[in-house]
Amino acid sequence: MPCLQFAQGGQDKVPQTCCNGIHNLADSATTVDDKTAACKCLATAFQKFPTIKDEDLQKIPGLCNVTVPFPLSKNLKCDK
Repeated sequence: MPCLQFAQGGQDKVPQTCCNGIHNLADSATTVDDKTAACKCLATAFQKFPTIKDEDLQKIPGLCNVTVPFPLSKNLKCDK
């Protein structure tokens, strides 16, 4: 949720609470099963907010200086 306004184009800067959450997610998803579960969770959440903009969503990991195990997108494909 802390990332939502940025992902919808409503903020110029990613909130630190968003970055903290992305870092925690990346640190805790260490196995393939963990990464798949995280992906499915995010995919479900993203579908609940149709106003999310892919171009803003995809910027978040880079702006937070974190590598996530899959590219963020409104249309996540968690089976790959």
